Amino acid sequence: MHNPDGAVALSTEVFANPLALLTELGERRPVHRVTLPDGMPSVLVTGNREAREALSDPRLVRSVEAADPELHKYHPLASDDYPLSRHMLFADPPDHARLRRLVSKAFTRRRVEQMKPRIQEITDRLLDTVIAQGQADLVQDLALPLPIAVISEMLGVPFEDRAEFEHHAETLTGINASASFDSIIAAGTWFDRYLGDLVELRRQDPRDDLISAMIAAQEQGDRLSDLELRSNALLLLSAGFETTVNLVANGLLALLRHPEAAALLRVTPALMPNAVDELLRYDSPVSCVTYHFAREALEIGGFEIHPGEHVVIAAAVANHDPSVFTDPGRLDVRRENKGQILSFSHGIHFCLGAPLAKLEGEVAFETVLRRLEGLALAVPADDLTWKASFVLHRLERLPVTFTPRP
Repeated sequence: MHNPDGAVALSTEVFANPLALLTELGERRPVHRVTLPDGMPSVLVTGNREAREALSDPRLVRSVEAADPELHKYHPLASDDYPLSRHMLFADPPDHARLRRLVSKAFTRRRVEQMKPRIQEITDRLLDTVIAQGQADLVQDLALPLPIAVISEMLGVPFEDRAEFEHHAETLTGINASASFDSIIAAGTWFDRYLGDLVELRRQDPRDDLISAMIAAQEQGDRLSDLELRSNALLLLSAGFETTVNLVANGLLALLRHPEAAALLRVTPALMPNAVDELLRYDSPVSCVTYHFAREALEIGGFEIHPGEHVVIAAAVANHDPSVFTDPGRLDVRRENKGQILSFSHGIHFCLGAPLAKLEGEVAFETVLRRLEGLALAVPADDLTWKASFVLHRLERLPVTFTPRP
């Protein structure tokens, strides 16, 4: 494998902090050769334009078969023991379009908008539980249970199973950075059994949920194997809450740190959709997008990438590229730059659930600002901690105090 000297070895902590990562890299250029915290040699793209170019380049594929064999030890899908590998996130054309089409109907703008009353109901119920106490942990009390409840209802997963699948999803999505390769395989195996049982239950008792809809599509002749059905159910279940948890928690923290922005949103709620985009940019739920492999030699931003190399998109840094965003370190809820924000990726793998995640964020922020007067951090900001992950940016806790309002 081509792995020249000079690659920068990166720690987990720098990935969510654009300035720290750029300082670690040593110079302001858009593409770098690095070693990830897990030891995987990679090409890291930090420039916004170059990131969008990479995410749209058909020569960068998701299939691990394109990766240099020396990289297989870092990728669970290279293992014959990993059970749920056939989902759209790691699929390339034409399979990607086929798999995405089968579930895209559940995420149309119209259907997502129809879910708003239910999202509001869940949000109010969660706040009702803590509002009498005058304090809360907005990660455990809101940011986590809200998206889990929403995606569980969409898929038809019993909400009472939340704690167990949340634990295994943390391993699969990189939130648990200390997870071993064996534990990742074990988490995938647990989901395979769990979703296999749920699929069989829905074959016998179909309901108005996404798993039942995928089964119906399969039985009507669509090319969807049982493995693809379970794999895509896993993708929707895990991805359906991980990014949204971080969007809500990171966004609330940003508003706590910028009371002028929170005050503006209280009196101008019409700004909320735009504010959600800015909060996604300012503190990205996703630190980086991994597992793109060069099928052939190519250049990104004048940087030569060799066949088989692993290419990583530093989304949090690309969202702070000063050549695209004016004064990127400033939170400006009036800012308009939707096409350049990479928190939900870009190109054919742009997150299918982005409209749903953004709606959940809008409802959560509006409701918290309306119902919790005098919202403030209950601990010094320096005491806040994040999960040890270089892929996702997840707060451990967000303790707050407030004065309840009706």
